[in-house]
Amino acid sequence: MVTISSGLVQAQLPPNGTTALLPANPTSADNLKLSMKDRTCGGINPYKPGDTYRVSMSQNNITITLGETTGSVVPLCPSSPREEIDIGRLPAGNYTLSVYNSNFGTRPDGFIILNSPFTVTDARLVKTAPYVRLDYSGHWWDPNDSGWGLFIWQDARDNILAAWFTYAPDGKPMWYVFQPTWETNVATATTSLQQTFRAPGPTSPPPTRTGYFPVGTAKLDFSNSGTTEVGKIIYTFTGGTQLTRNIQRFKP
Repeated sequence: MVTISSGLVQAQLPPNGTTALLPANPTSADNLKLSMKDRTCGGINPYKPGDTYRVSMSQNNITITLGETTGSVVPLCPSSPREEIDIGRLPAGNYTLSVYNSNFGTRPDGFIILNSPFTVTDARLVKTAPYVRLDYSGHWWDPNDSGWGLFIWQDARDNILAAWFTYAPDGKPMWYVFQPTWETNVATATTSLQQTFRAPGPTSPPPTRTGYFPVGTAKLDFSNSGTTEVGKIIYTFTGGTQLTRNIQRFKP
């Protein structure tokens, strides 16, 4: 029996297990996951780490198939005690979710969840101007400067945190952070650039608190790209001249 309550997908699983969508009320800005509680697969296999699964989609119908064989690997079930299966971001709309245990072959009782409906709401409806259209989250680097890099986190409300790692003149690693707001939908406003530090100590983490102090300003600019693959960081250290560094998304 599958029940729906406030966007939460629930199913009775032997013995007394549950599944749930994370987040319970997803928007088009969320990375959707299915959380599955520990159980046994109909007395066939217990959940184990390193399991296999496949997520497929036909129109607005999503199916998660558990324990699929990969080469000569014996089909396994999701790992104990709880596993989160990545579904990904979905456009706003109405969907159904089915979860199938492939250990049951083609038997209809292999469905843990069958055509359970849920809704993804449009995150753009609650955004404020300037309506950023793309997600720039990820690892960025400058191909002309090995060892330099930038991590960007952008949440569902387009808040930004950027962590810049590089090397100091003495060769030691150095970190800067900045949290800009958006000036346009493709470029942030200039904001304070902070250098972080913490003295070493005898334990991990050290007993001393992390500190920071302003060293200049920085902004991000993607206005000349139209994609989430290339951009610029424009920065000025206190008392220095403005510098621009071309960056691109890191792809190993």
